[in-house]
Amino acid sequence: MTPRVSVLVGAYDNAGTLAQAIGSMLAQTVENLELLAIDDGSTDATPKVIAHAARRDARVRALPMGRNVGIARSLNAGLRAARAPVIAVQDADDFSAPQRLERQLAVLDARPEVAVVGTRMHEVDEARRPLAARTTFAAGEVNAVLPRFNPIPNTSAAFRRDLVLALGGYDPRYRYAMEYDLWLRVAEHHRVVALDEALSTRVMGTANVAARAERAQIAEALAIRARTLARRRTLRGASGLAVPALAWLTPLPLKRARRRALGQAP
Repeated sequence: MTPRVSVLVGAYDNAGTLAQAIGSMLAQTVENLELLAIDDGSTDATPKVIAHAARRDARVRALPMGRNVGIARSLNAGLRAARAPVIAVQDADDFSAPQRLERQLAVLDARPEVAVVGTRMHEVDEARRPLAARTTFAAGEVNAVLPRFNPIPNTSAAFRRDLVLALGGYDPRYRYAMEYDLWLRVAEHHRVVALDEALSTRVMGTANVAARAERAQIAEALAIRARTLARRRTLRGASGLAVPALAWLTPLPLKRARRRALGQAP
């Protein structure tokens, strides 16, 4: 039987958190799913965690890359190997509420014009203590706000597989904001929606890209916005470059001090 949704969990040296990420997706209220656990050349016990999950649940398939190829390429391999018409992404250090896929599939089933569905996210530290949200969010159809910011982190997204494959999948030029580029390309032809319900949880730890490569991530998002404007042959949305440019220029110690004062992840 063809699964309703294929869950992609990409992992690189995530042995300590991967079991929880996989477990949260196997515990979904939508049971007709497959889970592709993609090992992107890990050097820790990640392959053993994946093998253990596959032995316990036949819905789990291991997809080893053999070497580290990066998030975009490994997720694209998952896209090609997936059997379901809908793809959901779960980062290996995050986890989701049991109703996440049910809510996202309901939107995709009811609205054929919608190609991507994200959710609001909780943010917690590595000890699972709640944090004030650091990521910017918008609910409903988000096509209009996408040129200014990305309200749908990859780890909260579900999307139509064939449409994304037709667009070439994730662009491997990008290491830190590849989903932002993808949503902007999708939004040129289809609706992108974010649910105003916290169905995913992002762990804002030291391994999180926002902590270890913040300036590189901001620079990449700026390049993505600029290329989008050039592709669309318009300056509409150019104002969206101002805030991230300022964020890139602001010294990290100053930003982190402000975040600590606000109860956010540093």
